[in-house]
Order: sequence, then structure tokens, then C-alpha cells
Amino acid sequence: MLSLLAYSIQTLILAALLVVVCLRLRTLDLYLAGTILFWVVAVVAIYARYKTDQIYFYSNDQEYHLLLMRYYIPVEGLGFGFKELTNWRYPVILPAYFLSKVGFDPILANKFIHFLYLIATYKSGQRFLAQHKIRPQWWHVALFCGPLLIFMSALALRDLAIAFFVMSFFLERNPAYRVFGLIGTLLLRPHLAVAVVVGSLISFLFKNLKIKYFIPGIALFTVLTYTLGSYIYYVGATIKDKIPLRAPTEVFTQFKFTRFAANFFGLQFLTLDDTVVAASIPALFLSRLVFFDTLLTPLIFLIVLFMPLAKWNQLRTSVFFTFVFFYGLVSQTDWNSSRQNMPFFVMMGLVAIVGIEGRKASREELVA
Repeated sequence: MLSLLAYSIQTLILAALLVVVCLRLRTLDLYLAGTILFWVVAVVAIYARYKTDQIYFYSNDQEYHLLLMRYYIPVEGLGFGFKELTNWRYPVILPAYFLSKVGFDPILANKFIHFLYLIATYKSGQRFLAQHKIRPQWWHVALFCGPLLIFMSALALRDLAIAFFVMSFFLERNPAYRVFGLIGTLLLRPHLAVAVVVGSLISFLFKNLKIKYFIPGIALFTVLTYTLGSYIYYVGATIKDKIPLRAPTEVFTQFKFTRFAANFFGLQFLTLDDTVVAASIPALFLSRLVFFDTLLTPLIFLIVLFMPLAKWNQLRTSVFFTFVFFYGLVSQTDWNSSRQNMPFFVMMGLVAIVGIEGRKASREELVA
């Protein structure tokens, strides 16, 4: 086990290297500087408090990543079967593994790679907004790379990498980059990869709907998409786990629809018992004051979803129907937390920003 001093020095070295690269590329701004500083302090503080037990903090992701880096890859070697490709999390584990081989602590290396995915998400979001002649403001960044993502970067959760890959699939114009995003998502969360494809296809069918039918169309397609996701879950379970195919027993219940609303606004804990959620309800509500993006981003996105902006129908409905289908899948399980919504927070935030700024620009043109 590394001493706190040695761990801190390694953390500072990685942060310094990142700052140097950003300076050379002339990409270091106030957000990146503040985020790097927070990451260093948070990573060192967590190690000071928990030492090697930090792998059990918040999630079992870090424990599993350490197992992959210390046992599966060194002992069993790289596997390229379906099981290994979809369970060994190569997009985050391989870079961290090679970084650990030059002397860095494995968990620290893992956290650093996930932090790089956060930065890549931020820069990709900046580029997307620039394409639409939008200069990012502080509230823009808060919507698509807010407190939740920054905090999770100190915990080495794969959801940060998934957010980047999902963003690449939705926003990149080059088909090769879109395929790259889909493959990355597939390797890290296969059922979400299915969801983005299905959501995009449903949105494509939806895009030619006349504006006057938009709201009833959203309602109808939401029910159909959710139902499809609920049934596809068992198809996937049959293929993956070789269990007998069966239909879901609960689809249209008050609990499922209540849970859908809670999931959309990052309030999943209201529908889960204490065997799934360890923290108290008041503590989780208070945490939403810090991680305000879990509630604010989907709320603003929902408002933008129903704005009369015809040119944005397909992107915004693609994100929405992907979420609905994904919820249909996870509605048949007890395991869905706010962290799993991070890819949606990023996309919802960006779509909301473009919708709001587009609305403002239209009004200014009318006034002029």
C-alpha cells in the first residue's frame, strides 16, 4: 500500500502532466483548471480517509476494476470472446492497466483515465455548441458537465466513459465516429447501446409527424417504446444468460410509472428500499442541492422537448426515446441509479442549451 505522501505525489504528477498538455494545446480554461484542482483534492482526500478501502466507496466499480487489472488481464490474458468484450470494460481498463505498469497506483490510474473521459466530454460539448455558434456560458456547462459528473470523476465510474461514447454516437457527423461511439457504449453497457439504436430508429419514424400531432404522438410513442423495452429485456436475458424466454409480469402499473418519473428527474431513491439505497431519504434530497444537475437538466430538457422548434425534433426525440427504451429495460430490475443517467444528462443538457439559445435567437430576429 502506498503512503499518503506517495499517493499524493503521483496524483500531482498526473494532474501536472494534464495541465501541461492543456497549456500546449491552448485549451486550459477556468472550468478545466477548477475541475483539475477539485479532482486532485478529492482523490487525495478519499485516499486519506479510506486508504485501500476506497474501492468500496459508493460503488463496486472500483473493486471490479482492480480485480480486472490485478488478476484477469495478467493471469488470464486479454480475452476477445463476447463475454470478455462486454464485461472487461476495455475502453477504460486497458489504458489504466498500461498506466499502472509504469508505476502508478492501479486505482489512481483508473481514476485518471475516467477523468480524461470527463474532459473529452466537456471539449466535445464545447465543439458541438460552437458548431451552432453558441459560446458556452457557466450555466451551459452546468447543464451538460455539472457537479455530478465532476464528482463521479473522482470515483472511477465507467458512466463517465459511457457518456462520452453516447455523445459521440448522437453528435458526430462522421459515420466512423458514430460507429466508434456505439462500439464504446456496447463494450461498457451493452443494453444502453441497444437503447441508443432503438431510440434513434423510433425518432427517425417519428420525425415526419405533423407539428399538430406532436404531443399526442409523443404520448403514444412513449408508451410503445417503454413497452418494447420491457419485453426486449427478457429477450436479452435469454440470449445472454440462456434463461427461458418469458414476458414481463409488471409493465403498466402505478409503481412502474411512478418510478419512470422518478428516474427521469434523478430521484430513483424514492422508489427503492433500504436494501438497495444505504443513505437516508433526507440526505439524498440534500445531495440534490449540490448535484442540482440531476434534477435541473432533465426538467429544462423536458420543457425544450415540447418547444415548437421543428429543426430539433429528431435529435431531442432521439435522446428522449432512448431514455424511455432504456427505462423500459431497467424497469424489470431493481438496479438503476442516478449515475446510470449520466449519458442522458450530458445529451439532455446540450439539446436543452441549443433549444433555448435557438429560441432566443428567433425572438431577437423577430424584434429586429
